[in-house]
Amino acid sequence: METTIFSRKSKELPLLGSSIPRTELSDILEISIELLDRFPEILEKIETDLFTLGIEKKKKRLADRAWELSHGELPGFETDGYTEPEELELETGRDRTMTPVITYIFIMLRGYFSSLTASKAIDRIRDSKVVDVYIKTHGDGKMPGRTTALENVNAVSLDTKKYIHQCQLKMIHTEGLDDFNQLILDSTAVRADSCWPTDSGVLCDIVHRAYRKSQRLNELFGIPNFMDGYMNMWLGKIKSYHFQISVTSGKGAKVKRRSVYRKLYKEVEKAVRHIRQELKKHGSIKEAVLLPPSKRERLDKFWGSIENDMDDAELVMAYSKERIIDEKDTDVEKIVSLGDGSAAFISKGGRETIVGYRPQVGRSGNGFVTVLHVPEGNAGDAPQLEPLVRKVIENTGIAPRCVSTDDGYSSKKGRDAVLKIDGIDVVSISGSKGKDLISEEEWESEFYKEARRNRSAVESLIFVLKYSFEFGRLRRRGIELVREELLEKAIVHNFSRMALMRRRNKILEAG
Repeated sequence: METTIFSRKSKELPLLGSSIPRTELSDILEISIELLDRFPEILEKIETDLFTLGIEKKKKRLADRAWELSHGELPGFETDGYTEPEELELETGRDRTMTPVITYIFIMLRGYFSSLTASKAIDRIRDSKVVDVYIKTHGDGKMPGRTTALENVNAVSLDTKKYIHQCQLKMIHTEGLDDFNQLILDSTAVRADSCWPTDSGVLCDIVHRAYRKSQRLNELFGIPNFMDGYMNMWLGKIKSYHFQISVTSGKGAKVKRRSVYRKLYKEVEKAVRHIRQELKKHGSIKEAVLLPPSKRERLDKFWGSIENDMDDAELVMAYSKERIIDEKDTDVEKIVSLGDGSAAFISKGGRETIVGYRPQVGRSGNGFVTVLHVPEGNAGDAPQLEPLVRKVIENTGIAPRCVSTDDGYSSKKGRDAVLKIDGIDVVSISGSKGKDLISEEEWESEFYKEARRNRSAVESLIFVLKYSFEFGRLRRRGIELVREELLEKAIVHNFSRMALMRRRNKILEAG
């Protein structure tokens, strides 16, 4: 049975009408529920996503059940007549999933706390009176377990979260919190959930990871683990050589590292050769083992990950030898992260290079995120200009009158394309590159001066996102999950900004 780690064991939860602290989180949850009232289609989309999750789980249960019956798990049970139904329906009875509303609330909680599984986030959710109130008001009062919460939140598609964002922007415009006539674009660097790579470190981690997996085959799938052979000795030498390479510095360090790298390659080659031999030897055992379909799927994936590790180890050795031993430049794409294969080296504006992503962020005049795009790799800004503007129009339904960016977006083709869009009057690109694209008269006009003055506002937005909503350090891996993580944080930021704008408007009305 799953442990409900979010739960408080002995506390009656107050109803929503009772006194609760007025905090940023309470503002976010309050306005997010208002959004559901205005756009009930959000819950329909979440319900569809959860239904899809339920159907997929039921398919696996039925397939496993059919396998058990066909392999004599129940003696005397007639199995010849078993057929999997063409259309599956979830039966009525005890609901095994969170409701769409509770799932929606947990999407906001993950966007706010950056996680549903980190111990710090769990403690804050468990100890929050505000969260207690909303779970009591919109559910049965029972906190879902960590696994259940994570599974259901992950089941909500990126398309559904994009729809939530679009509905949020419509609500902002309807309330008059922003007219979306202004758009300021910028990109930023965010760190992946990964360490800085070195060739020796990547090789060390790849081989160790593959070996650890090979020693769990019996525990997980009931097939023999790979034979140890001399693996422990080779792994010890690999780790030692990696350490020597890491600490070598000073005069002659390059020559010393090259010498140690040669030794490292030899041990890695031995380890890779051994694991490949074991993969081949155990291949027939792996194919012959009797496993239900769901477990067979996990085994195939697990086995494939060991094979992929060996391919990656050979790739790293190949380009590492060219670079370090032969002292040649190589065009081969480097493996920069074992944990996140989508991450790239991100270099921006002369700042420190990091391993991560380079999201594009659009800010409205009153500080709302109107567009968020995470391209693959260290994509340049200039090609993003027109697609970002068109995405803003899709999200808000409004063409911004003024678009302002820095000179990273400098492109005559891109600027001309944006100016052809109905409703856009000004496309200001600051810096010398941007100045070269327009006449002196336009550059000195009040419209363009004002646009350049306002451009720094997007830097303030990015600062808030990074330091208030942990936008700058990722917890999820893979570009699709990274896109979801950053979008969840942008949505939560917008709700927080809505609360601030409402308070400001009340003060102005009262004044």
